[in-house]
Amino acid sequence: MAIRVHLPPRFAEPYLAALRQAAPDLPIWLDGDPHDPAQVELLLAWSLTPGLVASLPRLRAVCSIGAGVDKLLAAPDLPPELPVLRVSDPQQNQAIAQYVLACALRHLRELPRYEAQQAQAHWRRHPQRPLAQCRLGLLGQGAVAQAVARAAQALGLPVALWGRGPRPLPPDLAGLRCEHGEAGLARLLADSDVLVCTLPLTPATESLLDRARLSQLPRGAYLIQVGRGEQLVDADLRALLDEGHLAGAALDVYRVEPPPPEHWAWRHPLVFASPHIAGEARHALVAATCLDALRALREGRTPAGVVDRTAGY
Repeated sequence: MAIRVHLPPRFAEPYLAALRQAAPDLPIWLDGDPHDPAQVELLLAWSLTPGLVASLPRLRAVCSIGAGVDKLLAAPDLPPELPVLRVSDPQQNQAIAQYVLACALRHLRELPRYEAQQAQAHWRRHPQRPLAQCRLGLLGQGAVAQAVARAAQALGLPVALWGRGPRPLPPDLAGLRCEHGEAGLARLLADSDVLVCTLPLTPATESLLDRARLSQLPRGAYLIQVGRGEQLVDADLRALLDEGHLAGAALDVYRVEPPPPEHWAWRHPLVFASPHIAGEARHALVAATCLDALRALREGRTPAGVVDRTAGY
């Protein structure tokens, strides 16, 4: 029995190496390797090509390379009984939190303004707004949102969260304001100087950040998008930036990755565009998750990280 890594060659090698190091006696195959499909028990993938799952008669589970599973769940021929697993990496969550706070501080401390002054050799100080008077709104209540909330709190930045329904938070975050539902989302948007999206992609979150909702942010607000590109209506963001309602945006995810060279975000003066680098699950942890899941399935146990198909995460 074996594991098959279904990823583009440029991404597959680090996962292949981590799996082979952790389980040197287990066959680990790439898509192009000669192998017997009937021997594949577990598939490591980010997305699924049509017909792939059906070609693997003894497949026990599909494991994502990270926390996001929307591309896997979108496969039309994914059997409903086949477990889909997600990877949760605390270090990845911390990395995303670092990215978010770096972008938030860049905006709140007006560093682009001073960079422009530097280019003109212009020495001028501007009044500073204390972080305690700025408000960070978090879309999401999961592990990533919680990591961002902790990092923001450590800097004295007030935080509020929003989710689809009530969810208990860890004791160290129990006092945070949490909003739910459409009315709660409207309240959070109206009170956010910086809005951070950490949500998973589901039918309910697709195109969530449209003109109607982004317009509810205060004039001069800033958007940081580290959720999924499909949650943002690009044209609506661009319009609100050009109209001066929003002060700027940091985009790390896009509907099409990479965006084509002509995509407006590459050159917009108010956009910081990065190539989906906010955080990545460690290759060794992904390998360990796969192997632990395979052992559990062989022993008749439910593996960790099984996705709730209804919720989408």
